[in-house]
Amino acid sequence: MSMNRFGRRLFFALAVAAATGSAFASAAGRPLIVGISESCPTNDVKNNVAVRANYADAVARGGHLPVVISRYGGDSQFDALVERLDVLVLTGGEDVSPARYGEPPGPNLGAVNLVRDDFDFRLLAAARRHRLPVIGICRGCQLINVAFGGTLWQDLPSEFPAAKVQHRNVHHSISILPDSRLARTLGCTNVVVNSFHHQAVKNVAPGFRVVATSPEGVVEAIESEDYPAIGVQFHPERLVCDENKAAFLEFFNNLPLTEQRTENRTP
Repeated sequence: MSMNRFGRRLFFALAVAAATGSAFASAAGRPLIVGISESCPTNDVKNNVAVRANYADAVARGGHLPVVISRYGGDSQFDALVERLDVLVLTGGEDVSPARYGEPPGPNLGAVNLVRDDFDFRLLAAARRHRLPVIGICRGCQLINVAFGGTLWQDLPSEFPAAKVQHRNVHHSISILPDSRLARTLGCTNVVVNSFHHQAVKNVAPGFRVVATSPEGVVEAIESEDYPAIGVQFHPERLVCDENKAAFLEFFNNLPLTEQRTENRTP
């Protein structure tokens, strides 16, 4: 029987992950299989399945096996896939369509990618059905918040008057709640992070709490109180791979950043 396109891509991704990451070992005694959502590029004439390499690099440096998840496949295939993962990482990218949280597009809304929205929301829905731990980075943090019922600032410079720090291409400090999983993972409650965004969490989703903020109060991290999910607005993968920040290697060493390990997941 011939393997369909989704199956071929998944097989290839698993083979690459096994070949490049087999020397690493996680604290649980084996490398975790970490699914990384692809970016669904809209300006790629060759229609590649793509993700920035530093996501996979950071996961591998943390001792785990990175597997890039393509947008090809139906819900049943995503269900079968997430059953085999230990963690899902939702990556950064374009603005989430405000239609997803019941708002019209504002005048300063950036580029949206409806194909990617469809893919990411379906993938996250499959993860939720199987209670798979989820980590959201930048857009991924915003997407988690929207999927669980929260809203976003569509444009911080024009909608968040208290914002004094320009959040594009800068570094700034954040304050982290001491009792949060993020603080326990990084081993600190104040740290300097990078910033590449103009949107952020506005109304936090039910069941989540804000665990980190910038000096002017922009949400920098959220954690679920009853689901193994965390979202960060900054880019820890760049801090690890591009800036060699040791504290943020702990972010990837300790995936899935929840007390609930995969052995305790209930389908």
